[in-house]
Amino acid sequence: HRITVKSTDQLATLANSFNSMTTSIERLVQEQKEKQRLENELVIAQEVQAQLFPKEISQLETLEVHGFCRPARTVSGDYYDFLTLNSDRMILAVGDISGKGISAALLMATIHSAVRAYSIEGIPFLRESAAVGAVAGRGMALAGDTPGAEASPAILLGLLNHQLYESTPDAKYATLFLGIYDGASRRLTYSNGGHLPPILLSEDGSAQLLDCSGTVVGLLDNMDYPEATVQLRRGDLLIAYSDGVTEPESDYGEFGEERLIQIVRENRYLPLTRITEIVTAAVEEWIGDKEQPDDVTLVLARAR
Repeated sequence: HRITVKSTDQLATLANSFNSMTTSIERLVQEQKEKQRLENELVIAQEVQAQLFPKEISQLETLEVHGFCRPARTVSGDYYDFLTLNSDRMILAVGDISGKGISAALLMATIHSAVRAYSIEGIPFLRESAAVGAVAGRGMALAGDTPGAEASPAILLGLLNHQLYESTPDAKYATLFLGIYDGASRRLTYSNGGHLPPILLSEDGSAQLLDCSGTVVGLLDNMDYPEATVQLRRGDLLIAYSDGVTEPESDYGEFGEERLIQIVRENRYLPLTRITEIVTAAVEEWIGDKEQPDDVTLVLARAR
């Protein structure tokens, strides 16, 4: 309600003050409604994103896996997935999107869809003469065209890199680790687009960094990605993670890679879910009362 002002005395000044307050209240009510609408949309986005992370994972006879992601905000820019190709083969993917919030979550959903499109719908096959740089359309063929020329993690990264480069702003990119595990040979073939190198913790407690890596995904076009293969033995434990695990700081410095390795080493015989709980609890304790600075994502895979 607004007061009609008909004079210039002190009561008029008071009336004008009430009218100004009324305008401010109206604006506040509108802002509150808009904030509530955005919060509702964020809740919906959170529910949709939660469905993108794997729910029921088909474990392999020679490999058990587990993944966990705790967003720093309502939605996450981290990504992980397990794609079972057959009874002996599985794709493991772990990524981290630049930035936070809705924009990062949308790019995360794009990567999730692309990896599955290139994998579950039939792993892409390239003509034997085509290089990774030709994925822009000059030499790509699907499975039915070239039987037996199965795409590798490096080629998959090349395909994803081109797609993100073409469909996202210049400032948006992602780090992405892709590995294909073959249970018949117990080998993990992997390629890494700028993600933190996963750690392979052996049965004897020694740790090895899987440090074969290329540039981030989506920043530059026509990129070649290196590829490497590592042999897994019974009891070996693969630890892939985002920087939300190792980079949180306290008065004693960063949580750090060595602390992560030590915690997993001390608990490596426990179920993977329990190891995850112990690690994430340690990170939470390290952060203390501070706000969680980044998404916390942890992927574990143990040969058996």
